Amino acid sequence: MKILKPLFTTFSLFLFTSLASAQTIGQTGNGWSIIGSDPIQIHYNGKLVTSYNAGREEGKPFFYPVIGPTGENMTRHWPMKEGHEDEATDHIHHRGMWYGLGNVNGYDYWHFAGDDSKKGKTFGVILHKGMNGVQISKDDITIKTKSEWVTHEDRTRRILSDRREFRLFYTREGALIVDTSITLIADNGDVTIHDDKEGAWSIRTIPTLRLEGNHAKGSIINSEGDKDKPAWGKRAKWVDYFGEDRAGNSCGIAIFDHPENPRHPTWWHARHYGLFTANPFGQGNFEKETEKGAGDYTIKNGISITFRYRTVFHKGNAEEAGIAATYDAWLAD
Repeated sequence: MKILKPLFTTFSLFLFTSLASAQTIGQTGNGWSIIGSDPIQIHYNGKLVTSYNAGREEGKPFFYPVIGPTGENMTRHWPMKEGHEDEATDHIHHRGMWYGLGNVNGYDYWHFAGDDSKKGKTFGVILHKGMNGVQISKDDITIKTKSEWVTHEDRTRRILSDRREFRLFYTREGALIVDTSITLIADNGDVTIHDDKEGAWSIRTIPTLRLEGNHAKGSIINSEGDKDKPAWGKRAKWVDYFGEDRAGNSCGIAIFDHPENPRHPTWWHARHYGLFTANPFGQGNFEKETEKGAGDYTIKNGISITFRYRTVFHKGNAEEAGIAATYDAWLAD
């Protein structure tokens, strides 16, 4: 799979304030553009590709929908949109494509306070604080955002902050690429991310990419050759869910873990019902021979850590899409 190089001389700009809800950036009929502030709608050639939702009520920001290369949405609609009878209504905290963690200084940034099944937990909220920059060329778009991780009880009490950068572009073969960089910043004391199976960079797929269920037509494979359910909890460079979309087109979603990420290759919370997440903090939950707590990670005050992921929404299965070669090309780029 060949990757297009960005042509920044065509058209680029940087913004460091929140976008007005009616403001459009870029050319909506030719290449990339964005409009709005909540959600931040990202378009290509005038058509919606995805939206970045602030998630103020849901406890964390998230992308939904994500329109794949076949023209179909690739993430579960529920609970953002009702009325799809083929979708399970479990795990109300699974929202499109997102970043969250199950236990940070004792606060749950995976579930949220509106989830009645999780009463009794101490919840946190990841507050989207606005745009931190926009860059657009004819080939790609990069948006930068900033967030604060606060407590549900007191949204002025900051536990940490983050800076996020998302670059979106298409390959010559039509795959949609989302390059993600998330920097966690301990800017208000030490931060301990506790060993937990919940987290971190995550997707809840459409039901046809599930392994089980009435509408399931999916499969899983990782970089080490583990397939389907045995891929859960394993360390790997990448994981791919592939099968069919609702229109019957062959397609898939792969997530890549960058070698410079802490604890690469990461563990994968890859579930049969369509959730998969790259989780470097769950070792004690994934490896039975390891003591619980082995995945704890402390960021000392004033220090930050950065995680980079590539998410590929592709046509065909993992082999047809050349996922292994695409991973290698990403590292060489």
